[in-house]
Amino acid sequence: MLPQTTLAAEEPTFSLSSASSGTVLEQDSFQIQINADQLNDVFAYELNVYYDTSLLELDTTKKFTDLTGYTLPIKIVEDGGSHVQLVYTKTGSLTGLNGSATLGNLTFKAKRAGIAELALKEVKTSTSSLKEETLLKPNTKLNVTVAKHNNSGGKPSTSTGGSSGGGTGGDAAQGNTDSNNVVTIKPEQLVSNGSGPVVLSIPSAAKQLSLPFNTADLLAGNKLEVQSDKIKLQIPAEIFQQLTRMVDEQGRSTSTIVLNVEPSDTGSEANILNQGKQQLGADVKLGGAIYDIKLSITTNDGRTFALSQFDKSVSLHMKVDPSINAKLSSIYYISDNGQLERVGGEYRDGEIVADIEHFSKYVVLEVSKTFNDVPATHWAAEVIRELASKQIISGTGENVFAPERNVSRAEFTALIARALNLKAATSSTFEDVQSSDWFASEVSKAVKAGLVNGRDEGHFDPTAPVTREEMTSIVMRAYALHAGKPASTEAPTFADEASIADWAAGDVKKAAALGLIQGRSKDSFAPQGLTTRAEAAQVLYRLLSK
Repeated sequence: MLPQTTLAAEEPTFSLSSASSGTVLEQDSFQIQINADQLNDVFAYELNVYYDTSLLELDTTKKFTDLTGYTLPIKIVEDGGSHVQLVYTKTGSLTGLNGSATLGNLTFKAKRAGIAELALKEVKTSTSSLKEETLLKPNTKLNVTVAKHNNSGGKPSTSTGGSSGGGTGGDAAQGNTDSNNVVTIKPEQLVSNGSGPVVLSIPSAAKQLSLPFNTADLLAGNKLEVQSDKIKLQIPAEIFQQLTRMVDEQGRSTSTIVLNVEPSDTGSEANILNQGKQQLGADVKLGGAIYDIKLSITTNDGRTFALSQFDKSVSLHMKVDPSINAKLSSIYYISDNGQLERVGGEYRDGEIVADIEHFSKYVVLEVSKTFNDVPATHWAAEVIRELASKQIISGTGENVFAPERNVSRAEFTALIARALNLKAATSSTFEDVQSSDWFASEVSKAVKAGLVNGRDEGHFDPTAPVTREEMTSIVMRAYALHAGKPASTEAPTFADEASIADWAAGDVKKAAALGLIQGRSKDSFAPQGLTTRAEAAQVLYRLLSK
């Protein structure tokens, strides 16, 4: 864990260093230091340190600097990748920092084994005159090795995976495995015969694949498809390139890539069902086995490095039990502490398919949420139930949905953001949207995606009811993002078209032609009319069905 610097000598240079030597063990805490040299009147600065949240947990309670002046609270930002933002400024009529200085100290807790990269990717500085601000991109990195505790007194391991197998050289296509349920893949089995993925069919008893170190080269840009009777993975060749880069060039040629695909023991199923009921507040059923998936590389001298986050997404296919209601089912990721996080997925021919960004434990769950005020005879009962199972909509209280209550601008924006699974967010510029508001994250994501605007430049008006013409314009922007530009279709006419605002008229026509919205009566749209929560659920359902 040596500090690295990348800026030229005549400019300020930055470095990351750690007081810890050797390997950091799981659950241990360690500190990194952010240093700078050749500073010239730096009166204020903003530091952005990126890190792997799946491996490290930041302690935000500690003050990051003892420099005299003013600091903002440590802020964790997800936009553009998980990173911590540190802001400091001197106060009073003083000159800025000169020469060398320690700009900050951060304390992390190691969550699980792997190679955790920390990167200082962005530094903003300002001089004491406050007239000049410089944006620097030092791209300074520090790798921290997190190892598992080894109670036997042996060498710590950086992966929870087993050995690389070294079995009997069984042919995966024929389903032969060794006594440890390890399938060893030969190089010739990874050579593509044409376009499309390289397919390996493995027996259900197999728990581990041993792959050549040069798997990425053998695939020649094609995906590797590993399929069993209950699960299938489509892994881009770039993932294997990313994995092998974790090992130095000298050790790569004698390394082995290991893919673990193991069903969890039956004892964990009851825990998942209990967790699901408590966390989701719904009836939960297992749609199949729980699979623990890992990808790692093991060197000839016994070092193992696991890949925790992918540069490209992997397609995960999980077979669904025929007794499960597919409309209420999704793939869920199970965190190390047992929490469930919905990944989503699309039902296709008896399986649910989803793109994932990391390997861990995954399972298909049927989630059935009912509300006391939405009986089975309600016209929107099935729509509400299905959207609730996908965690797109929720109740206004315990087992209460309030289907006839008007939906607010904040509520409808949150529904759209969840329905489209928006990720990227932007800083809020609305005075009436505070970071502590329950809808703040969804509003920022929808603004970033170009789906919503404020009522004026500085106000979003979150509690105001959304009008039908507002809702329709938002839906059509979401349609373009979700399904692309709509084809020209003849649209119905409304007797009150003249009362529709110019900015919404085109969207109303397109939405009506697509069947996303309907008039309030046979020939009336009612643009200033309000939308109930049940109606909003129906509109979202139609949107997602396109």
